Amino acid sequence: MCNILPFWLFICMIRLTKGDTQNIILTLTEKQLLTNPNYLFVFTNRSANTEIKFVLLNNADVSQYKSRYNEFSIVTNTNFGTALNGQYDYEIYEQTSTTNTNPAGLNMVESGIMELVGTGLSYNEYSTTDTYTIRQ
Repeated sequence: MCNILPFWLFICMIRLTKGDTQNIILTLTEKQLLTNPNYLFVFTNRSANTEIKFVLLNNADVSQYKSRYNEFSIVTNTNFGTALNGQYDYEIYEQTSTTNTNPAGLNMVESGIMELVGTGLSYNEYSTTDTYTIRQ
């Protein structure tokens, strides 16, 4: 979801919905120093300051043009099932490890904002038979 604000300020935000599997598109290769890195994702909730960290392997990138953009499939219930809805700051680091979740000493390749929303509301629709009495 991207917005253009007055004075040509361009803001892009990742929007994830709980219960969905969604593809996110990022530009990680631009600042990448390693040849085939794995990526550490760190999401920090803006209000509660809680962190969610996970690693996506380089072979999880489903982009057809990795030199231009990176595309990953995110299963929100796996990583954000019990997380608070709201806005998160995210940072993505490149690394050789497949399990490390400590960003200390790693090269950050992207940062931004992510919005986590709950599952959509469902509404019940009821049909009734209305009868009206007119008194004269």
